[in-house]
Amino acid sequence: MKTVLFFTDIHTGVHAAEYAGVCNRARHYGWRVVEIEYARTDRAAEEFIEEWKPCGVIVECGNLIGEVDVKAYTSVPAVFIDPRLPAPYAGRLFTVEQDAEAFAAHAYRELAKLRPKAYGFTGWCGRQIWSDRRREAFAGILRRSGEPKLLSFGMRWARADLVSFRRNLAEWLGRLPLPCGILAANDETAERVAEACTKAGLACPDDVAIIGADNDIVRCENHEPMLSSIAYDSEGVGRTAADLLAEQLRRGARPAPRTVAFGPTETVSRASTRPLLIRDQVIRSALGRIARDACSGITAADILNGIPGSRRFAEQRFRAAVGHSIGEEIMDVRLVRAKKMLSDPDLPIARIAPACGWETDSFLKRVFKRRTGMTMREWRDRHATYAARP
Repeated sequence: MKTVLFFTDIHTGVHAAEYAGVCNRARHYGWRVVEIEYARTDRAAEEFIEEWKPCGVIVECGNLIGEVDVKAYTSVPAVFIDPRLPAPYAGRLFTVEQDAEAFAAHAYRELAKLRPKAYGFTGWCGRQIWSDRRREAFAGILRRSGEPKLLSFGMRWARADLVSFRRNLAEWLGRLPLPCGILAANDETAERVAEACTKAGLACPDDVAIIGADNDIVRCENHEPMLSSIAYDSEGVGRTAADLLAEQLRRGARPAPRTVAFGPTETVSRASTRPLLIRDQVIRSALGRIARDACSGITAADILNGIPGSRRFAEQRFRAAVGHSIGEEIMDVRLVRAKKMLSDPDLPIARIAPACGWETDSFLKRVFKRRTGMTMREWRDRHATYAARP
């Protein structure tokens, strides 16, 4: 069995999901995947390549500070995820890179609905290329839209000293024009922004609306208020990288190096960008229950039973706060799960409906076509096929 090395800084968050995507495709190609966490070792990449003698490598570069040491990986076919490349290598390697412009557009559409007086950005600790790209793209979107200049939290911070970070961030937030819309580099950063708002005595989302990225369910839905997020198919990134590597390994193949861009799949709106919810604790609680249980088969009647008053009054109260019905909210949550499952091209479509709370496959297909304008297979072909398949 051939071996592929997957280099990453540490097995966590989106990198763990990317690794899972690589492993998913490795089963198809007959590879064994060995993960190398370079944050946990002082050994050079060349030593691991010499030890394992892999047929190829996939290098997750998102958290590398500075340019990638491309020469360390040139002895074997390689694919780089989100690299910062030295100028001589630009356009000469196989890469998978985030579409920062698409990300910024999603963030702007969500925050602009609230008509903030200012926009801010809170980046990840240290200088990370993926965070920098998101900030630069968001600043560009604001500039082209005639919005106020982006205000960035410029202090360096460390995960080992979150006390100082929270204090400094609270002071920065307190100086911003209100209401303000904040884009956080990822969901963990969004969580820190929300904590700093509490410390500064600012209400979220009335004073500060917050949106993060990666749609980390644990972080987003176990915070008060629940955090809005821009969803990525991180496993799809790993699958794409594996397919690009397979192109290079195909017998007799001499493919030209290329870059495949990956963008967000959708924006998942929660309480941190919904200004009315904070004023109605009952409806906020109902939304939390829907977010947790929609895919377990919960119905609108179950939610109505938890809202005091008559059924008609409860329905009107929910619609006034959220802008649509309970049934539509349940449908939205289920569709988010369905799209995530569709992004795995190896998962049978027939398995999606029961996993998302629908009793029949045919009903899901009708709803999906009505909501998206595409069949489920058309959506999969458009969003899940990033790289050419064998």
